[in-house]
Amino acid sequence: MTVRILLSLFEFLLTIGLAVGVVYVNYRLAIRTNSDYDAEQELKNKNVGIAILLAASLFAAGMIVRNGIFPVVSMVRLAFTSDGAYLQPWQVAGVAVLQILLVFAAAVFSLSVSLRLFGRLTRSIQEGKELKAGNPAVGIVLAAVVLVIGLFVSDSMSSLTKALVPQAPLGSTIGRVEIMR
Repeated sequence: MTVRILLSLFEFLLTIGLAVGVVYVNYRLAIRTNSDYDAEQELKNKNVGIAILLAASLFAAGMIVRNGIFPVVSMVRLAFTSDGAYLQPWQVAGVAVLQILLVFAAAVFSLSVSLRLFGRLTRSIQEGKELKAGNPAVGIVLAAVVLVIGLFVSDSMSSLTKALVPQAPLGSTIGRVEIMR
């Protein structure tokens, strides 16, 4: 019972930390990587289009990271409940940190590249200039693009992180369900 409570507390704290980290890092990157306008200044000027796009970017990155960390949490849970038969604590910590960094980088990269690619495919509209001019319609369309990309990438991120998590050996007692312990 105590191990389950500690694991649940760990998962709770991990998800809070990751949520805050995802929001902050993506916010900072969105502001720094955009050369068409100063996003913070535009937010201060109440530019609705940019606010909508930024909010959608934060939400999409959250979806990607959320789906990507589930296998990591499962690995940690299995490691702590297997009495050392799965992986050593330092191995679990190393794999978990690498997985989280991979998921974080993939979220930022996929959203940034997707927006840039969409901008190149739609040459008749200069999205950055339209956003700077306060066009909320462009912000809404770009927000939809970001959310759709986030939906697709979050599923593939989950599959990728599941594939990278070390599996328990076949025939082991690790992972067996115990009812009414």
